[in-house]
Amino acid sequence: MRVSFASGSRVRRGAVTALSVALAATLPLAVLTAASPAYAQDASSQDIAQARQLGQQAQAAYDKGDFTESEKLWTAAAKLYTQAPTLTLGLARTQAKLGKVVAAQESYNKIVREWGNNPNPPPAFKDAVEAAKNEVGAVSAKVASVTVSVEGPTSPQVTIDGQAVPAAALGLKRPVDPGSHKVSATAEGYKPADTTFSVAEGGSAAATLKMEKAAAGAVVAGPAPTPGPGSPGPSPTEPGADTGGSKGSMNKTLALVAFGVGGAGLVVGAITGGIALGKSGDLKDKCGPDKNACPSNAQSDIDSYKSVGTISTIGFIVAGVGGVTGLVLLLTAPKESAATASSGHYTTVKHDDGLSMTPYFGGTSAGVTGHF
Repeated sequence: MRVSFASGSRVRRGAVTALSVALAATLPLAVLTAASPAYAQDASSQDIAQARQLGQQAQAAYDKGDFTESEKLWTAAAKLYTQAPTLTLGLARTQAKLGKVVAAQESYNKIVREWGNNPNPPPAFKDAVEAAKNEVGAVSAKVASVTVSVEGPTSPQVTIDGQAVPAAALGLKRPVDPGSHKVSATAEGYKPADTTFSVAEGGSAAATLKMEKAAAGAVVAGPAPTPGPGSPGPSPTEPGADTGGSKGSMNKTLALVAFGVGGAGLVVGAITGGIALGKSGDLKDKCGPDKNACPSNAQSDIDSYKSVGTISTIGFIVAGVGGVTGLVLLLTAPKESAATASSGHYTTVKHDDGLSMTPYFGGTSAGVTGHF
């Protein structure tokens, strides 16, 4: 079976066949572990066995023309057993097929660098080294370059196709794959900038970004980081958080106090009113329906009934006055900002005696909640 490898290189048919067999079918454990202990000690037997299986699958995908899948499998295999140049060779050939000539060049160079001076490599490894030496030249000839320059800031952050470019590389030729690319740059105090360029195989290009200063006070960076759990200050979603408007707070505080007093009056009025009703029933039994025929020993009950009734009346009056006063104070308080009004939270008033009140307003209801 004849296997076609990276374009631009010619390998004798017998050598190609031998390498294909070594990669796809006969990467035996004995060959992979034939390296010196200094090389083999980092990989376990399971890693080596899995790398052999992945290599076979990767070669099968390569032969079918599925270079994307093949690259994924070769990469995994090479990471499991980094010392095997046969795996790196398969990865280099697949990268070249995908047009990733910079990565392919460095994969070839890795093989030569790590095994080129080995005096006695295993036969399959020796073949991989010779193949890498023969094929790297054709791939390197396709590597293009770009010179990226940024005008404006002194310390810009630059990326090419989303990959960061070190500051030391700016203004100098940087290897890139042939084709179209996008260059982006950001810097503090400057507007983001980007540009595109295209470069042919073995060609060179230049990409210059002229960054303009941002207007004073303009936000040029990304969104502010979300405060962490340990950030100081109350959360904007917590009751009592400062929403930026303090005007009218006195009116609201007084309104809440008025609601509290009115609520207390309502409670007192309701309780004493219930007691008065009970005493009224008792007096009917002793004095008749009109309470005109009371015995002398009922005078104390009559006095108690009148006192409780008076307290109940006063309680309801206080409740009414407190409610009306609180409502007037709330309605006359300066309006809050839209952000504050939409937050749905209101100040809770707490007293030393345990009284706690919080007003609420909904689309169809309003009231006061709390602990009395």
